[in-house]
Amino acid sequence: MRGALALVTATSLLSIHCSRNQPRIALKDTEGRTFTLTCSQPDKCEITSSQVPTPSSTAPDGARPGFVLHQASRLYAVCDVWLQGTGSSSTNPGDCRALVCTTDADCPPAQGMSHGSCTNQLCIEPTGAIASEDAVLLCLSGTGPPSASNTKQVERFALGSNCGTPCRVPVVCRQP
Repeated sequence: MRGALALVTATSLLSIHCSRNQPRIALKDTEGRTFTLTCSQPDKCEITSSQVPTPSSTAPDGARPGFVLHQASRLYAVCDVWLQGTGSSSTNPGDCRALVCTTDADCPPAQGMSHGSCTNQLCIEPTGAIASEDAVLLCLSGTGPPSASNTKQVERFALGSNCGTPCRVPVVCRQP
């Protein structure tokens, strides 16, 4: 399956959409992987990539690997998932990586906005507060694509998950 094209319909993510001005967005995650988000309608988007998805869990019967666009509390991410049936999936925060950017145009826009938001080179939802899922994304930044056998990822997942209330991203992790 190496080099296969992964295609995912992201219609269940209603808070993320493309506008008429931005029907196609090139995305990049913290691991340097590239994706294209193409929207035929504001709530009908597909993610394509030449990368091979590597979800860390065992594949359910009949599932195929794919990518989905995901919004944590504050950060946007691409997640490696197992797709079943017509594209249903569940995300594991350890299999997601934050989207990086240089300008607002590099990010998917939130519902009702005409453009995305790029802050500190991360695609964000500007009204969201940092939560433990965001801390996990920041802690996993630079550790590579998801891998169940990567001990650094297991450690970083635990650090981010235990960020406290209010959530404070551990010092050893990328900062928001």
